Amino acid sequence: MARPSGPSGLLAGARRRIGLALAPVALLWLCVLWAASGDRPPAPAAKAPLAPAALQVIAAAGDPSPADGSFDRFDVEGRVVPAPANRRGEVAFFATLLRSAAEEGWFVAAQGRIGKLAVVGDAVPSGERLAGFGENPAAAINDAGAVAFSAQLTGGKATSGVFVAQRGKLAAVALSGAAAPDEPQATLAEFEQPALNDAGDVAFLAATRRGREAGEAIYLWRKGQLSKLVASGDRAPGGGNFSSFGNPALNNKGEVAFGALIEQGPILGGIFLSSGKEIRSVLAAGGPAPTGGIFARFSERLDVNDAGTIAFSAVLRQGGPEVAVFAVENDVPRALAAVGQAAPGGGTYAAFASWPAMGNDGAVAFLASLDGGPDGLAVYRAGAEGVRRVAAIGDALPGGGRIAAFPLYPSLAIAPDGAVTFAAIAERDGARADTLLFYGPPRGK
Repeated sequence: MARPSGPSGLLAGARRRIGLALAPVALLWLCVLWAASGDRPPAPAAKAPLAPAALQVIAAAGDPSPADGSFDRFDVEGRVVPAPANRRGEVAFFATLLRSAAEEGWFVAAQGRIGKLAVVGDAVPSGERLAGFGENPAAAINDAGAVAFSAQLTGGKATSGVFVAQRGKLAAVALSGAAAPDEPQATLAEFEQPALNDAGDVAFLAATRRGREAGEAIYLWRKGQLSKLVASGDRAPGGGNFSSFGNPALNNKGEVAFGALIEQGPILGGIFLSSGKEIRSVLAAGGPAPTGGIFARFSERLDVNDAGTIAFSAVLRQGGPEVAVFAVENDVPRALAAVGQAAPGGGTYAAFASWPAMGNDGAVAFLASLDGGPDGLAVYRAGAEGVRRVAAIGDALPGGGRIAAFPLYPSLAIAPDGAVTFAAIAERDGARADTLLFYGPPRGK
């Protein structure tokens, strides 16, 4: 089959070949309280233990928007846009709007308020204006409250870009039409969703153009400088050349994890980790899976924490379950959940509805549909205490009402400390509304 020629087709082609992420993994809260005793010297006052995790409403359809009008939906054509959170309980989220001059935008919920990050129509430093956030919007937030996202542009030379919003200011990381760093005679054409760490580094996948030749590259923006990590045609570890890539994940050490396809090599693809100095293979397609069978296809999206643990989902062949969620530590994969396995709270996993999302302690959150259980779909979090159900259809919501359903294509995100955010359809007094929920200790007011 011929490869799509345009930038959008190129990145879409990579998504189809590498596959959609099918499951996230969940994080559990651990809290230790050290108490002073005896005749020890006076010590700083101990922090109070964290309150138990609970469901909390971030925003709902019909709530007033800081960009005028009201929030309408938190998805694009039924595909929920993940709402990442940081350790401070700040949540960045996407929403479409009603009765507003802007059709859609990114917002941040913090300290009991919702503020605007960027909406369609806002000006960017290069002179263009934001025209939209693409078919698959996504953003990343760090502990300083900075938010990275990609967007389409209008009214200038650039047609798309990657941006970081912080303290009311918008900074451009990369713009289409600019020279592609470390790719002679190539230009940047289009961008996928960026990853962001606490140092302010940004990693992203870009489509590139060199005349009529299309390619892909993963870039890292650090201290105001943009550099290439890897591109189509580059030599892969163990032989062959990189062909196409999934979206990269980035940790606070600056390590970048990504899935890729390989041409003319001993393997068809795999998961790789870049430390900046070298790229090494973590897991290869065709390798044995701990559940039985072999890894046939990895999720396009994956996650990596500061320990270098990578969470992903995979399609398996030649035995074992058809699909499972994994974490790979020190190049050794372990299964967290698999189709056909008993699920906490009843039933068995029938399918995984989203890609992996991992907290910094290695716990992972995921959505799964169920066979034979009391609920059709539920949110789970896997960590040191095992797998625990976070929320399911029928669960009660704060202020009354219940979770009535999940969107057609649900998704979720997990904060570094394990708080999980997801969208659901809430029902109160017979009325239903799209609602963005947060599961974790009470957020700051």
